[in-house]
Amino acid sequence: MNMKLKNVLSFFLLMLVLSFGGETKAQVYVYPDVPFFFNQMEFNIENGILCEGNRSSWADAIFTIENNKIYKGFSSSPFDLLYTFRDNKLYLQDSNFALDVLFTYDQGKIYQGDSTFPLDLLFTVRNEGVYEGNSISIFDRLFVIDGRPKPAELFAIMMARGLI
Repeated sequence: MNMKLKNVLSFFLLMLVLSFGGETKAQVYVYPDVPFFFNQMEFNIENGILCEGNRSSWADAIFTIENNKIYKGFSSSPFDLLYTFRDNKLYLQDSNFALDVLFTYDQGKIYQGDSTFPLDLLFTVRNEGVYEGNSISIFDRLFVIDGRPKPAELFAIMMARGLI
């Protein structure tokens, strides 16, 4: 009996470890403003797939975000790779060259190119919102995010909205 109980407990412990072992991907929702209304959702990210509105089918995928890489549509093929986020910088495709740095993300701010110079500041990410320039005014808010996107997901959202 004691051995049977040990086996059962070991099995449940193994199932618990396996259920939390994988990378969890949170859902992210993008709205034009607050309050959040489900029918006003502009984009959503679920399991690394960015879709328009409240759709979540792979057929509706605009971008796939996986391992800090942004792919076109529902794909993780190197042929569909658009951008790579590495060292707080967004690179064109899988490049390592400084000339291929499109944007820099530093402390909630997005800069043009390989720069953190104040005149190169494009957007500020703060308080669940993305703002134009160095502002955090409600009048300069471009959109609202419900969730905590990773930087690569944030760039994919901004590309889908046509901001970058």
